[in-house]
Amino acid sequence: MIELEYFFCGENGEVEVYQLIRFGAGEPWRIVLDGELLGSLENLNGIWRQLSGDELTAELFKALTGHIEHGYFNRLPEEICSRWPDLVEKVVLRCDADYMVICKEGISFKSFEQVFSKFIPGLLKDEWAVKFQVFSHDFCDDFLLEARPLVYKKQKFGWQKVIR
Repeated sequence: MIELEYFFCGENGEVEVYQLIRFGAGEPWRIVLDGELLGSLENLNGIWRQLSGDELTAELFKALTGHIEHGYFNRLPEEICSRWPDLVEKVVLRCDADYMVICKEGISFKSFEQVFSKFIPGLLKDEWAVKFQVFSHDFCDDFLLEARPLVYKKQKFGWQKVIR
């Protein structure tokens, strides 16, 4: 499940907090406001459309769909594949905090575990921990990694890594 929050300043200047929820890959996004389901959105072949509920204003529709599209969870699988193109076959998004990584055949899986574990925190942008279930090409080996994004704080003479 992926759950996003979007703060929208309405016509009267009041800020409304919308929840955008998707229960599984390929399913529509549900729009929730104050615990009430307002409708659902779907992106089919790059075109967003509202599937149910009262019609949203054009401004709100554009804001909500833009927020979904710009979520980092959409780009992380591509970044992992481009970072290790000879090692990673596929990355599957389970939810915004859980990914499945499938490696290519013929690699040193133990070596990849060390490299992946060391460098993946540097790719993370969201503030929460993310789980990666990593499998060998034939699913005979696997490892689970819970990674947190690297956080640095400015010091007088450079940056210091912060351990959370």
